[in-house]
Amino acid sequence: MSNKSETNSADYIRVGDDYYKITFKPDRKGNLHRVLAKRSKTTITDDYGRRILSKIDSYEDFVIVPSHTNYQQEIHQHYNQYFQISHVPKKGSVDTIINFLSHIFGEQYLDFILDYFQILYLNPNQNLPCILLESKERNTGKSTFGYFIEKIFQFNAVALGSDDLTSSFNSVWIGKLAIVVDETSLEEKTVMETIKRLSTEKGRVLSNAKGKDKTDVEFFGKFIFASNDEGKALPIQRGEQRFAVFKVPTFASTGKIDNPDILDDLVAEIPAFLYSLQNRELVHLYKGRMHFAPEVYHTPQLELYFEGSLGYFAKSILSFLEDAFAMFPEEETLSYSLSNLIFELVSGSYIKFADKPKLKKAIEDELEILPERKGRYVFYSYKSAENNEDLGLHMVYQNNVYYKFSKSIVKAQSLNSTNVFTEKVEQMAF
Repeated sequence: MSNKSETNSADYIRVGDDYYKITFKPDRKGNLHRVLAKRSKTTITDDYGRRILSKIDSYEDFVIVPSHTNYQQEIHQHYNQYFQISHVPKKGSVDTIINFLSHIFGEQYLDFILDYFQILYLNPNQNLPCILLESKERNTGKSTFGYFIEKIFQFNAVALGSDDLTSSFNSVWIGKLAIVVDETSLEEKTVMETIKRLSTEKGRVLSNAKGKDKTDVEFFGKFIFASNDEGKALPIQRGEQRFAVFKVPTFASTGKIDNPDILDDLVAEIPAFLYSLQNRELVHLYKGRMHFAPEVYHTPQLELYFEGSLGYFAKSILSFLEDAFAMFPEEETLSYSLSNLIFELVSGSYIKFADKPKLKKAIEDELEILPERKGRYVFYSYKSAENNEDLGLHMVYQNNVYYKFSKSIVKAQSLNSTNVFTEKVEQMAF
């Protein structure tokens, strides 16, 4: 029998009928993760003798209840798998952190990210937007932001690669608060749908570990993505409100010195940062399932994703509508049935062929405009007006199911607005 002290009982717990050792497991990057490794009763008694069994704390089952300000390891005789963070809030300077966040997100979104951190720290169960930081350039601080998240929330944060999200085994990250995915490049729609569903999840989801039975757990995770694949990292579709996308500039482009020790400087300010989060007022009050109103984090970079996500027919419709609103500048809305649109698009050479189902799908799914009930509307024919025909021919009252297109929506979604938004992004970044 080993002569190790029975004080080692603190390294073990019994949950139900099973024993676990609290240990630290390295990942492929060498980072240590606190885990519960299953152990048999025989192994424990072989190492320490039978008397140790009576000294091991026992619990009914596992739970995951996140809290940073009122942490409890045991909750109604259940073992809390959420980890207590070691930082103790303390008043002090947060200049390095504020300057760093201003660099990453831009001054105009500083209130958003400070609110994000405040909610993450004080109300970790609240759903929040998925953050995507991207830039073609290296040396921007994207990865450092992910490391900073990990340093704050410690074992409640996990760093993944894109392959980890595509794997069917999710137990490594499904119970974490912050899920940081670096070098993101996800093209699989099924994975994207999973991310979208989980980001607004309220309830229990399945945790799947290799060689173990599936278990259901409460999901409260927040996704943070970083990518060099600018504009292509995720298949974000038009109208998506779950993602906050930011283009991150290089330090050199903003005239800032690249500090190789910045992560150490950020970590040194974490206690003061947590103190400030406890004592500031939220700027953006609760507005919906992601807390923020979507316009708060609707960035020009997100709009570029929307433009890139449109298919052939949606782009053709927008191109036509731009011309139509230019032809009829006094009109704030223009109404067209599918037959009207087919006539305008084909005769105006916006599309090469007519496909009614695809046009309908483009309008309703991509542009997110639903049909009005059958009724009277004015059909403004751009083609007729372009040919300088009489007003009576290009302003015709018709009775049909139709779509009403708003000038403001067309401006926001117009394909030609890409250049405008690109200029805004560059102004924000540089």
